[in-house]
Amino acid sequence: MSTPSPEASNMIVFYPTTLKDGRELYTRHREPDLWCCHHHTPALDRATYRRAVCVHEAGHTVVALESGMHVKSVSVSESEGDIGCGLRAEFEGTTTPGSYELLRSAVIKMWGAGERAEQRWLRENGLWTEDRGWAAELGALGDREQAIPELEAWLGTTDEGTVLMNYAELGDQVEQVLDRNWAAVLAVAEALDAAGELTGDAAAALAGVPNPSAVVA
Repeated sequence: MSTPSPEASNMIVFYPTTLKDGRELYTRHREPDLWCCHHHTPALDRATYRRAVCVHEAGHTVVALESGMHVKSVSVSESEGDIGCGLRAEFEGTTTPGSYELLRSAVIKMWGAGERAEQRWLRENGLWTEDRGWAAELGALGDREQAIPELEAWLGTTDEGTVLMNYAELGDQVEQVLDRNWAAVLAVAEALDAAGELTGDAAAALAGVPNPSAVVA
């Protein structure tokens, strides 16, 4: 495993995290000293946690729309689970794009937008802690797994340190996209929280932008 070097990218620092299944990975936020799962770590009430997940999905959706990616739908579902550490609320968010032909950098930014939107929302609402930032990052591992193959192909390398540093840099860039579209992200998140699912066209109307046409294969 190649450890990301902070000197490689404006002192972006990565910390080792060991998952409960034994997998090791690097995160931008320090692993909590004690934790049972990334669902319990935030210690947010159910409604606040759900809104955070809706903001995550709205981040994906709005950045997708701005990049020229067709969005079919965006949804959030809710359930309860227990993996041995107590009953917990579980929220599953999904942004479904249509077929697209875009620069890999744009696709990678779309996948990274959810995590960055959720973390920004926590900060703006006075809810930020390093542990919650870490939990949001863990909740976005599926997004990272979608982005990494695109990033490896774009960079022409599978070196973990290089790939993660570039993923973090693109994440920093997508925060600028979120900044100029933040009102749209909040509008989509609020409607998604209320309805549970939005069509891409409905999300685009809320964001005040067109829903790009899907690419015909």
